[in-house]
Amino acid sequence: MTARRALLANASFTAVSGVVLITAREALYPLFALSSPLLLTSIGLILLLYAGTLVIEARRDPPQRYALLTAAVLDAGWVVGSVIVLLLAWPALAPAGRALIIAAALIVEVFALLQFRASRTIALEPAAEARR
Repeated sequence: MTARRALLANASFTAVSGVVLITAREALYPLFALSSPLLLTSIGLILLLYAGTLVIEARRDPPQRYALLTAAVLDAGWVVGSVIVLLLAWPALAPAGRALIIAAALIVEVFALLQFRASRTIALEPAAEARR
């Protein structure tokens, strides 16, 4: 997968996730053992901003290596945060809430890996050109 496609796929998933968190917050917040939907609204807005940033970076020609690495690190951080939430709140979370957290973390981890691999390709391209 190219760097551009990895960033755009991540942006698409992130934007959809943000919209879902905002539009379905009233139904979702009890699944995550929250007392109100405010946190989900905040996370949804942050995800929409992040998705926009990913689109901007994907439109660069070529996408910048630092942007791919930054996205990979942020996505890995999301996965680590998800594991922490699961460990600390497992008994309070509804089974559907646990499943949603796990599914999102697995998908985000795939994006982190794709972006990291794409960043290595970009880093190797100038070295390959120099050998020619």
